[in-house]
Amino acid sequence: MFNALFLTIGAFEFCLLLFFFTFLMQSAILAFTLAVLFLTFFSYFILRMYFQTRKPEQFEELKDLYVSACKTHIQYDTKTPEHHLELAHACAKLAGSLQNREANLYQPPEWLKWLTPYLGRISSWCHWYDVHHMQEILHQEAIKEHINLVKREPTSMAVHAALANAYIMLSGLYSEPHQDEEHAAPAARYAPMLQQKFRQTAERAIEEFKILNSFAPDDPWVHAQLAYSYRDLKMPLEEIRAYEILLKLNPDDKDTLFKLGTRYFQQGMNAQGLKIYEQLRRFDSKRANDLISFYGAVSTIQASGNG
Repeated sequence: MFNALFLTIGAFEFCLLLFFFTFLMQSAILAFTLAVLFLTFFSYFILRMYFQTRKPEQFEELKDLYVSACKTHIQYDTKTPEHHLELAHACAKLAGSLQNREANLYQPPEWLKWLTPYLGRISSWCHWYDVHHMQEILHQEAIKEHINLVKREPTSMAVHAALANAYIMLSGLYSEPHQDEEHAAPAARYAPMLQQKFRQTAERAIEEFKILNSFAPDDPWVHAQLAYSYRDLKMPLEEIRAYEILLKLNPDDKDTLFKLGTRYFQQGMNAQGLKIYEQLRRFDSKRANDLISFYGAVSTIQASGNG
């Protein structure tokens, strides 16, 4: 609304200037009119800079109000583990509810409903970062609660698993900042920053999964999560190692066989890939045929990279 207000005022003043330009040329009012127009745009940039500087503080204050209300509702006690989990869940739930809300902030009246798609794009462009930042600090608050719980129960597998999932949710915010491709342009402006934050967060999730692995080395779920994280971080050899361990734990799992065989072929490890193909063909010939289509994939990847 702030941007729209000043845009309307500026456009109105500019139109008046053009309409009465001939008259104003014959008097000293022209200089005054130009000064008013300049003052309008100068005021806009000064106020915009002020509000942009204040925004992070306002978001933190808004988050603190929400957290305080949640603590009051659950009668929060730092010595009660369930309260940490409830508060973390509340923060994550609110963050999830904000997904793609930046596209719906401007709602026209019924007789102007045809403007909805255009207003959605404008709204996304102006407010994508604000909504994304609010989601970010909510997820970070959830992580803080999980870390507080880890400090109270440092050897609990469930607690470390919850923290790892919290990191995954935050990394998902960075890796998939928009679900609607129509409003993808605003997120693209922040791609380098998001990529860096994603890598940092995913690495923390991996550390938590490694802790879980040290507690339960034979848990398939842990190795599956490690494989997904390594895939997102573009660490194919580590991903392959995670799938190899997972296959040893579940030798007949067709999904693991297919994923491992695919990664072998993509990395040019064709001998290992063909062994997996033969193993998978005994269980599911259709998926084995799908798998063999990845043979030679490494050459395709290298060719596209050189291009």
